[in-house]
Amino acid sequence: MSDKPKVVIRNGVSMVEGWSERIEEAQKQPTISIGGHLFDRVRYGEESEDWGADEHPCHGCRVVKGEVHVMGCDGERCPACGGQIIWCDCPFDDDEWFENVGAGVLARVGHR
Repeated sequence: MSDKPKVVIRNGVSMVEGWSERIEEAQKQPTISIGGHLFDRVRYGEESEDWGADEHPCHGCRVVKGEVHVMGCDGERCPACGGQIIWCDCPFDDDEWFENVGAGVLARVGHR
């Protein structure tokens, strides 16, 4: 029996089995409430910096251009301040937002 996780392909991108479900779940959460205001989340490829969305998936969560990042991805930008969402000081209204951001969430991203 192999200790290696099973790899699957989604939109031409390899990832560990089960990660594609996390991506699909993220697509059901297109907005975030910050300081009492509802914002559209910044999708991969909409960042002010060029992260190469036309050439490859997100380095952190494996979404493709136009998709919402998986919660906790270090590539996601805050729609309120423009900073890295996992490090910005904006007042998020939903504490659940950060439940998945803690230790190890991105260690399970599953790219080779």
